[in-house]
Amino acid sequence: MKQTRRPEDEEQLNKTPETPAAADAPQEEPAYSLEEIMNEFGGWTKRDAPAPAEPVTDETVRLAVPAAEAKGEEKPAEPPAGGDTIRFTPVEEEKAPEPERPAVWTYRGEPDPERPAPDPKEARELARAERREKRQAEKRRRQLERFQKKEARKKRAQEQPEHTFASPEAAYAFYAAASGTRLRLLVSTLLCLGSVLLLVLSTPLITGAFSDHAAVFSAAMLGLLLLQAVCSYDVCLSGVIALLRFRFDQYSMLFLALCAVAADAFFAVAEGRTPFCTVAGILLLLALWGRDLLYDARRRSLRAISNMDEPVAAIREEKAWHGYDCIFRAPGDAEQFAVQLEMPDAGSRIMRVWAPVMTAVTLALSVLTSLRTGEHFLWAWSAMLLASFPAGILIAYAKPFSALARRLYRAGAAIAGWQGAQILSGEAGLIVEDADLFPPQNVTQGGMKLYGSRPAPMVIGYANAVVQTAGSGLVPLFEQMMHDQNGRRYTVDTFRRYEGGGLGATIRGDVVLMGSIAFMKLMRVRVPEGTRLKQAVYLSVNGELTAVFALNYAPAESVRAGLSAVLRAGSLVPVLATRDFMITPQFLKLRYKIPPEHIEFPIVEERARLSSQEIPRTGPQGALMARSSFASFAGSVVSARTLRGAAIIAMIVALAGSVLGTALMFFLTFLGSSFSASCWNLFLYTVLWLIPGLLTALLAGRA
Repeated sequence: MKQTRRPEDEEQLNKTPETPAAADAPQEEPAYSLEEIMNEFGGWTKRDAPAPAEPVTDETVRLAVPAAEAKGEEKPAEPPAGGDTIRFTPVEEEKAPEPERPAVWTYRGEPDPERPAPDPKEARELARAERREKRQAEKRRRQLERFQKKEARKKRAQEQPEHTFASPEAAYAFYAAASGTRLRLLVSTLLCLGSVLLLVLSTPLITGAFSDHAAVFSAAMLGLLLLQAVCSYDVCLSGVIALLRFRFDQYSMLFLALCAVAADAFFAVAEGRTPFCTVAGILLLLALWGRDLLYDARRRSLRAISNMDEPVAAIREEKAWHGYDCIFRAPGDAEQFAVQLEMPDAGSRIMRVWAPVMTAVTLALSVLTSLRTGEHFLWAWSAMLLASFPAGILIAYAKPFSALARRLYRAGAAIAGWQGAQILSGEAGLIVEDADLFPPQNVTQGGMKLYGSRPAPMVIGYANAVVQTAGSGLVPLFEQMMHDQNGRRYTVDTFRRYEGGGLGATIRGDVVLMGSIAFMKLMRVRVPEGTRLKQAVYLSVNGELTAVFALNYAPAESVRAGLSAVLRAGSLVPVLATRDFMITPQFLKLRYKIPPEHIEFPIVEERARLSSQEIPRTGPQGALMARSSFASFAGSVVSARTLRGAAIIAMIVALAGSVLGTALMFFLTFLGSSFSASCWNLFLYTVLWLIPGLLTALLAGRA
């Protein structure tokens, strides 16, 4: 049971002395025994009765240690009698003397344990591991050396431009001065026609009586061939320089064939047979013509870029969208274009391998034929060397390039040679933006209707602020409306793009939505009944419909032609990077009659990223354009792809004719059939295999 205090007790506890007499009166202290004191200070147990108390003075009381304590007997100290304060001296315990320490202490470590005897098996394994590591290190070193040597060879063998110029202007001046090739080309053509005429006259089946003068005709053919060589001195000189540099190319092979034919012609004159001068003359004419076409294409391309104030480049970016390469437009570089223009084409690169191989093969086969039949070695080698030369490869690239350069020059564009064609070819996406499909002049306003009480300047200002932030192709249209309706300028606080075909923003605390009618219904904005405008922009503020802008998208014929050309290109796919929410694949189907399944339509954020002008485009440029129009852009890309395709087809045909001609001529010469392996038959064979290449080049120029 808990006890409670009585009021009297509380009064007593709180009571304090009030009179001085009561305060000064001696207080009776409780009596403590020595045992209690010692227990309080150290737990000393009393054994003997305490001695009688003695008066205590103010001096410090010192307790003497009794003799018995010195002998080890315990004896309690006598407490002082009387007084208020008791002081005790601390009891000092006796300690054993510490041993003397040396002046300098030195650590002495424990001796190392004795190593166990090595295990022979472990020693062998350790030795094997060391040898294995050394072998691997040596292997890595050799691999590194081989890699470095390979990279060095690749760097040395890296394609170098045919000519090096200080500027595009200097390059244009060089090719403009080379226009004298036309006169030499004309003279070479006349000489070649004369050689063909002599070949016809020397054929018994055609001329009959004239064939009796075969030696005269042979000598005349040789003379015409040498004159052709003089007219084509730059071609022959290129072949000699390549030989001296140990870079055996098509001109080196042609020069070697020319020497073999000329040497064989001296024996043909003495023997009264027809040499292969006419075929060699055709090859010389094709080589000079191909060089003239190439120089003319470069001259036109350089002249085109010289007229561009701010050239626009078609640039290829790798893995730009979903792992696919994409072709963009970006600011162009005329200096880079001039360097790319000088890079060798695929035919030149192929002939650096094909020419030495076929020369060696024909040489070996000619020796075999000469030993088998006893015929002249030069006759057999001349025949096989001319048959193995892919004549069409001399113009396979130059002819379509010249035709396309002439056509693009009129459109204010130029292709960066074969390298440009390579850059713009293959599977890629062509980035198409708002202004590409519907230029600003093709988007007009059909009317405007306001809802609610907001004034027109505010509504138009809200709409203009949203399209400005979105970077839409509707900016010019709404800017014109701002000018006509005295619209107000506003700043967008927050902005968002919606996948459903609309835009959202907050302006001065108002929530603004802008988009198609389907977007308004998706955002649960009530649209008046009977509203069916499809080509219209709807604007709502704070969830209420505020305005409807009727628009008219007029298709452009140039855009229609460009889109058709892009779709015919096959592996080139249009990628819509549009910011105008009205432009969708279904909308293009209605306006341009384009199947939507042939068009890529990324999500809204990807479209904004692909069309962003703030992202730098650092890929290689394939073409330059004077204007950023879609027609010029698409035309340049499609032309580059056409150039590459036509050149490759012509090269394949030429190489196939080379292989077949070598085999056929070896068969005829091995049998010793000089009648079948004649200059006339070889002439017909060469001309027939030139026709597919010429047709391909002509079709490419008209594409």
